[in-house]
Amino acid sequence: MSEKTHFINEPLKASLEAGFKYAYCTCGHADTFPYCDGTHVKEGGKPIKFTLDEPKEVIFCRCGRSKELPYCDGSHQERVKSEE
Repeated sequence: MSEKTHFINEPLKASLEAGFKYAYCTCGHADTFPYCDGTHVKEGGKPIKFTLDEPKEVIFCRCGRSKELPYCDGSHQERVKSEE
């Protein structure tokens, strides 16, 4: 398993389409992060798959600590506070 990931300490705002099948990367190794590219097969983890009923603007988690994955719940802020 590779140590380096694409997790960073800030969320990502994205406009998503209705009816499209999305897969959120939970391993952090996908070159297309936050979207899954199948890298989890060798790195571990399982993508979160979802489809929206209508177009929507979302805020994706990119730190990997959100309890609301694939969406940001502000958990990245806890790390910032603990580093101060």
